[in-house]
Amino acid sequence: MRRTALPRCLLAATAAATLTPAIQAQDAYPSRPITMVVPFAAGSGTDIGTRILAKDLTALLGATVIVENKPGANGAIAAQAAARAKPDGYTLLVGSATTNAANFAFFPGKLGYEPASFDIVSGLGGSAISLYVAASSPWKTIVELVADARRQPGKFNCGSGNAVTQVACEVFRKQAGIEAVNVPYKSNPQSLTDVVGGQVSFAFADASVAQVFLEGKRLRAIGVAAAQRNPVTPDAATFKEQGFADFEITAWTAVFAPAGTPVPIVEKLNAAIRKSADSPESVASRTRSGSFAINLDVPEARRFAANEVARWARYVKDSGVKPEQ
Repeated sequence: MRRTALPRCLLAATAAATLTPAIQAQDAYPSRPITMVVPFAAGSGTDIGTRILAKDLTALLGATVIVENKPGANGAIAAQAAARAKPDGYTLLVGSATTNAANFAFFPGKLGYEPASFDIVSGLGGSAISLYVAASSPWKTIVELVADARRQPGKFNCGSGNAVTQVACEVFRKQAGIEAVNVPYKSNPQSLTDVVGGQVSFAFADASVAQVFLEGKRLRAIGVAAAQRNPVTPDAATFKEQGFADFEITAWTAVFAPAGTPVPIVEKLNAAIRKSADSPESVASRTRSGSFAINLDVPEARRFAANEVARWARYVKDSGVKPEQ
């Protein structure tokens, strides 16, 4: 009896010794800077929100939170880098409807990452997509834009800075019955810049991205892809009000960690991110852009992520865009 009991005791002691450093590491988290990888360029809506979040988390967690922009390939470059990082909570992805939903339908099996590559930490925010034209353009409504596009087939184009806005371009073109070539950009601010400059006829983006252009009176919103008008652009009617009953597209952001990140770390991050949603700067930013918080606990966030992957698969199918096989 003693000969068999001794190894068991040693085994238990060895296991406890092995687990203790991991438990201690989780309890001590964070003990060094955290990097939040952003898939889009500085000045994009995702970047703006992330910098506010990073400031809040630095105060809440007691460790510096660094924002690293990795634009390109519809956000896949950043997502790949984050997916391959060590799952210890020190590298996070600020994902979006593009990187963590629409891309799976656009580029099946070609991204270098998949839904299972990440554990979602928390939702951040959402914003309805709007259609923007240059403030100097003659169009005040979608009806006016569509009428001109039908009179001048082949002369219009639509700017898009990610998969979400590309879907918006294609669904609109299809429903409006117009010719409008999609012009892809690395980010939505770039597409809006070319709308202002006259290189692009119109573009889709969320109000947080368009805010600086709207404040400078360089852009005009002529349609909101939501059930209600955006208080930031109250004169812009919804697509439904203008005859497009089924045109509603919402962009969102959320924080993801590499798959296998310890649950206590995910939960600690989740609690801090949800506190950040109520910070004065976060609330003020949402008010300015007409966006809304997506404040979810970990189980709710997991259901949200799964539902969005399925929803954007349907969007891509309905848009008529051919996924890259």
